Amino acid sequence: MHTDSRDHDEGFTLVEVIVAMLVFMIIVTGFLYTMTASLIATRDTRARVVAANLASQQIDLIRDVSSTFDVTNTSHDHDIQVNSDRYHVDVSTSWQTASGTTASCEAGAATGALAYKRISVEVAWGDGDDRSVHSDTAIAPASKINDPTLGTVLVGVVNSAGTAVSGATVSLSPSGGVASVSTDSDGCAYLLKVPAGTYTVTVSKTGYVSEQHVASPTADVIVTAGSSSRASFAYDEAATYSLTYAGNVAGTVHIPTDLTTSFVSTYGSSQFTATTSAKTKSYSLYPIPSGYSVLPGTYAETPGSPSTSCLSPDPSEWADAPGKVGLRPEPVAGTPGSTVPVPVPMGIVRLTNANGSGTHLKAVYDITSPGANGDPGCAAGMTYTFGSIVSSNSATFALPSGTWRLYRGNSSSQTSVVSSGISIVTGGTMASSNRVVVDPRVAG
Repeated sequence: MHTDSRDHDEGFTLVEVIVAMLVFMIIVTGFLYTMTASLIATRDTRARVVAANLASQQIDLIRDVSSTFDVTNTSHDHDIQVNSDRYHVDVSTSWQTASGTTASCEAGAATGALAYKRISVEVAWGDGDDRSVHSDTAIAPASKINDPTLGTVLVGVVNSAGTAVSGATVSLSPSGGVASVSTDSDGCAYLLKVPAGTYTVTVSKTGYVSEQHVASPTADVIVTAGSSSRASFAYDEAATYSLTYAGNVAGTVHIPTDLTTSFVSTYGSSQFTATTSAKTKSYSLYPIPSGYSVLPGTYAETPGSPSTSCLSPDPSEWADAPGKVGLRPEPVAGTPGSTVPVPVPMGIVRLTNANGSGTHLKAVYDITSPGANGDPGCAAGMTYTFGSIVSSNSATFALPSGTWRLYRGNSSSQTSVVSSGISIVTGGTMASSNRVVVDPRVAG
């Protein structure tokens, strides 16, 4: 029987080769995936071991700190580079009372006496949420900080960004035999072994002011034996607002010697009364990010007490009229420690051959007809005095918006009514022969 020799020379077909290669690739891919997963797991395990060791080392370092009060949330935070990995060490601390509750330096009800400080150390690496290890411990003060017959005052100080203010001096009045202390890097201060009673806590730091623009703000606390009282302060480096008044008109313009300026913000309205007639004045203000609208005059919006309300200085409170609209000045913000120049336009009034006698001038807000001429009214009233500015029965001076009566006289008394020779350089009208309306509305 004859057999064709070509039957013995046949090899793999193209399809068989492709199938074989595909099978081989699947096997190799699985192998590579397994190897990669193994390497990643090994690397992660090694990183976790390193992180655990770093956490343990951090705990040991904290235990070596001389004072429990020196262990803060920020004093031990840092980054560590190990081989190609960067680890971030984050320390969280909190005081615990004898009853097991947390005692922070934030404001709140009185809590139990301080017993020990709980320390939580987190070491994280990479960008994954689960790439971190935690270690907790507790440390107690080396010496006794409590007395069952005495109390503790916890004080917290933060700035306008909500972060801690360190280095602020905290003191008690009366002192109760307790020395002043400084806030730590967490913005906390601890006044220990304070006799029971009522105290005033004062915070101070050069160049800083509270949200009420007070350089040394205070808070009253009641100290009870065996417990911890708390007080907190919003306190930041002041922004200096340099105001230039009545720059909207050229030439010599006189400013009241006792002009009140209102700074309106999301915190409300704060007033400052000057003691000079200088056209440029500076004020130290709490640097809130939203800033302040600056209004000449005593602006006060008090719906619950109409008799103390004064809306006239705010142009936005004036009733809109055909072709006229009142606009409150845009807020101006200052960063901590900065100086912010602010122009403050005012109504300009001129006397020419005015009647009356005396070189001194006084302007009194007229409260007899609130709402007239678009003026929203000032029930609280405003009175501003000028020095010896009237010469030859003439003078040019600035006033906040509102309805005013003018009086002349000597340095101690101004009672002579000015009823003629009055003109308004800026917007406004004469409501009568002796009443001038300084109108802040603009065309709109």
